[in-house]
Amino acid sequence: MALMTSIRERMQIVLWALLILFLLSMTIGGLVGGANIIDQLFGKVNPQTTIASINGQHISPDRFNNIVNQQLQNARSGGKTISDLQIQRARKTAWDNLLQDVLVAQEVEKLKITASNEEVMWHLENNPPPFLTQNPNFKTDDVFDMNKYRQALNNPQGDEWAPTELFMKNTYIPNYKLQKMIDESIIITPNDLKVEFIKRNTKFTITGAHVTNATVAKSEAKVTPDEVRSEFDRTKNDHTHNGLRSISYVLWKKQPSKADTNTALKLSIELYNRATSGQNFEQLANEFSMDPSNQNSRGGDLGWFKKGKMVKPFDDAAFNAKKGQILKPIQTNFGYHLIYVRDTRLDQNGEKEVLASHILTKIEISSFTLSKLKKEATLFSYDAIDFGYDKALDENGFESLSHQRFDNNGYSIPGIGGVRAAIRFAFNSKPNEISDIIENEEYFVVCKLDSIFPPGIKYFKEVKTQIENRLNREKTKQSTLNEANNLLIKLTTRDMELKELIEDEKNLDGFKNESKTLLDGFTSIGRSNFVNGALLNAEVGDLLGPLETNRGQAIIYLIDIEDFDSTKFKEQESKLRELIFSRKQSQFFQAWIDELKASADIIDNRKYYF
Repeated sequence: MALMTSIRERMQIVLWALLILFLLSMTIGGLVGGANIIDQLFGKVNPQTTIASINGQHISPDRFNNIVNQQLQNARSGGKTISDLQIQRARKTAWDNLLQDVLVAQEVEKLKITASNEEVMWHLENNPPPFLTQNPNFKTDDVFDMNKYRQALNNPQGDEWAPTELFMKNTYIPNYKLQKMIDESIIITPNDLKVEFIKRNTKFTITGAHVTNATVAKSEAKVTPDEVRSEFDRTKNDHTHNGLRSISYVLWKKQPSKADTNTALKLSIELYNRATSGQNFEQLANEFSMDPSNQNSRGGDLGWFKKGKMVKPFDDAAFNAKKGQILKPIQTNFGYHLIYVRDTRLDQNGEKEVLASHILTKIEISSFTLSKLKKEATLFSYDAIDFGYDKALDENGFESLSHQRFDNNGYSIPGIGGVRAAIRFAFNSKPNEISDIIENEEYFVVCKLDSIFPPGIKYFKEVKTQIENRLNREKTKQSTLNEANNLLIKLTTRDMELKELIEDEKNLDGFKNESKTLLDGFTSIGRSNFVNGALLNAEVGDLLGPLETNRGQAIIYLIDIEDFDSTKFKEQESKLRELIFSRKQSQFFQAWIDELKASADIIDNRKYYF
């Protein structure tokens, strides 16, 4: 009885707490636009209104999408095709830029860095930022013209400079001051300048022997299945996952139908009839050809070409035609070609050349075919929901594919390509649920969620190849190191010179008396920080190694070091300082940003959007 009384008393407390929360939600929620008070009190973020929260600062989806759209616009301006992969990259870049911008702004506010109106004017007049110096309106012969810029600055037409001044005051100059504060940590020593000069100007003459990974016997570098399994057991905690999904799916490929092919052929035959009836071939090509190279109204001109340059059906038809002949449509993987052989000739070697023009009619998928495919996918999804996925497969005769045990970070599915919506469906659904129609550039897709795997350890078979490759690399590296050490023993015990060893060991990738700067790198070795570091601290006559390279281990005999040119050093000192400063500035800033990101409280709601 005492227990029941206690439970009733606790339930009253819970009910009163819920009532208070409800009343608060009704009251405060109205004041904050319907906000969920539970979320407000417990620090949650509503993904419907917030795509990210960075140290408590909420970022709206619109702000993020504006940055993404700018990335895509830049890609379009650069002539890139906007694919699913391009969109994914734009989102990744936008996210990185957004994090950096917000974190920097927060630090500026935290440090109370501001800019005065006088500072704004001084920077505009004496230190214009890159977005102004790169403005075409302020350039002469593609070079920034300070006179032209100052003339525009000193003679404003209305208030067109107001947005620039506001940006300079609130963002650019505070960020500029912050960068200067970070730059104060940069120290360039006399030794830094000397080393940079030596790397770029001083030649080192060496004889070298390179024990590459390719010279190691495969049997020495091959790990056994037992070794792979043992490594997996030892490192299981390195192969955890945060939850996985498996799906089944049916595809409808967006490809032209037979009717679409016949439509393209019909158009090509019509153009053939018009061309052979006397209509100007060049004008027809400019009006109808789908060849991208004809965008500048070239009349379908392909110029002179020899046999083998074009795809085989085109090639065979063109070189078997007579001068002045217009050929009936020829099909290739590009579509249907109407070929006009304008002339033929023999080159200096007696090889035939053809001068031709063509009109390309591509075989493109029609809106009718797309609609038909989508209708098939829709009917299948209805059947799968009503009668079950397996029965819908049997009734419609479709093939089911699968994608097993994938995480929420994926973007593509093997065989389909970029289809992030399918990944989202899998992580937002319950087992046996059927998706809406999902599509990308190549397919319509209907998915069924098969399995949900809670967080845990990945299966051995899922990481076997990854572990095997890593162990093989480590074993190969150790084998090359052992071989290089054996060569050193031969040099010391047999009293041999390195050049003699190179001649004696035919499998070595060696070179003799080569003079290069450290920046250029040496034949076979290429560039290696280990080699550079050893040579910078060596003296003539030293035998160095083994030294790690990108492809193995090197043994080096230092023959000569070019004299240090102090006059040349003085000439380059200023530029070297600028170069080192720029490099360190980038490194310091990136390290500073990485530290901010690591310590920031970041809530990422992107998974709810794409």
